[in-house]
Amino acid sequence: MTNGAVNFCGANGSSYKFERFGAEQDWAKVAGVVLFAAPEGKSWRIIRVADQGGVEGDVATFWRWREARRYGATAIFIRRNADIKARRLEVADLAQGLDPVFASSSEVYREPELLAA
Repeated sequence: MTNGAVNFCGANGSSYKFERFGAEQDWAKVAGVVLFAAPEGKSWRIIRVADQGGVEGDVATFWRWREARRYGATAIFIRRNADIKARRLEVADLAQGLDPVFASSSEVYREPELLAA
């Protein structure tokens, strides 16, 4: 699949540019903000917003994708960002602005704790 660019807006009005990845690509090795989405008309319904470090062998990334597919996700969008603190701030902003289907018990709710680390 060819990567295409898509913009998504956060709660604070910021627009974030994402690349679309196919499930067969090495998307889990890319550090950044990841959105799992399902098509909804001419737009996307965001299933889950998360950050990933791009660390090889990180099984949590694949569990998130598997879980998102259970909620209907068929697309993976990634905003490349190696800065962990910036990624987590972007995740919090996007989660508030996009109202993802899956949010309970996700790392978004631990944001203050994670930023303090």
